[in-house]
Amino acid sequence: MTSLAETIDTALAAVGPETEDRLRDVVAEFEAQALADEERLAVLATSIAAIAHRHHSRHIPVYLEAVRTWSLEIAEVVKPAATELRYIPKPTAVEQAARRFYDGIDGVIDRMQLQGIDVRDRLVTELAVMARFLGRHDGNTISIAIIAVNRALADPAYRRGSVVQVPMREVASAISAEELAAMPPRGTA
Repeated sequence: MTSLAETIDTALAAVGPETEDRLRDVVAEFEAQALADEERLAVLATSIAAIAHRHHSRHIPVYLEAVRTWSLEIAEVVKPAATELRYIPKPTAVEQAARRFYDGIDGVIDRMQLQGIDVRDRLVTELAVMARFLGRHDGNTISIAIIAVNRALADPAYRRGSVVQVPMREVASAISAEELAAMPPRGTA
């Protein structure tokens, strides 16, 4: 984790204090929202999909793998309990919260581009935010969330900002990576 932390610190130093302050505001606003675990996870999945769709359309699999890998690395340190299903989040609440979050991240990314910040530092900064929140969940939840995002983005009907529900029932029991990959799609994204 030390090398990841150092990478993030270096990127944040490169973006400058004003952009870092704006990023802190976006993070604080997201943290302040009164969301249940299921809602927060759906907001994260929806936001990751929206950011990937707008900023990483040519490299979506690589981007999603980076988010998953960093999140798992954080989760290994945090050691969160398994996320449990309580209810299915209402799409309207998720859509509104996600829009505020990914619009904030979009603004930070746009600001960094205008400032001429190196693409590597922009990407590290963005990944750090997504992994920070997704890494608060256990490994199965992280993997299922990324699979849900991937399925949503692979759907030709996907539109940026479409709510991505994470099928939490599948998190209830520990399953292997092979079982995760073989899961059939359920519902619509």
